[in-house]
Amino acid sequence: MTVIYDKLGVRFFYAEGWKITEDEIDNEPRTLSLESPKGGIWALMLYNDQRSIEDLVGEALAVMCEEYEDLETAPYATEFGDVQARGREIYFYHLDLLIQCRIVGAPLGSQVALLLWQAEDRDFEELEPVFRAMATTLLNPHKFPTPSADS
Repeated sequence: MTVIYDKLGVRFFYAEGWKITEDEIDNEPRTLSLESPKGGIWALMLYNDQRSIEDLVGEALAVMCEEYEDLETAPYATEFGDVQARGREIYFYHLDLLIQCRIVGAPLGSQVALLLWQAEDRDFEELEPVFRAMATTLLNPHKFPTPSADS
């Protein structure tokens, strides 16, 4: 079953059973994260200052490089419906587990949305379609109207 998140001026669909944490809602970037029952993480950071996507992705990557050693990265580009997104694909080890991560930025109205999703490598393939679906509903709200109470 899907649930609709509709706060902070954004709306997206996510799977029932995922835990939401609204990390920072009063300051920029406004951030929230969702954790899957399997431990995968999908995080959203919203920026109003219109810095370039490349700068925001670079800053996020720099933070990860400080926290984790020996990150392997590669450029990453994709589409979410009508919206082009670009960022980095990242692999690193944490507690002897291989973690796969994506950091992508995309325009969202007058804001820039920076998305990060990650999971243990063996779970990533299963979770990525869910991560992508959440991003697609977020970045294309006109294609995913809120169901009416009569539906």
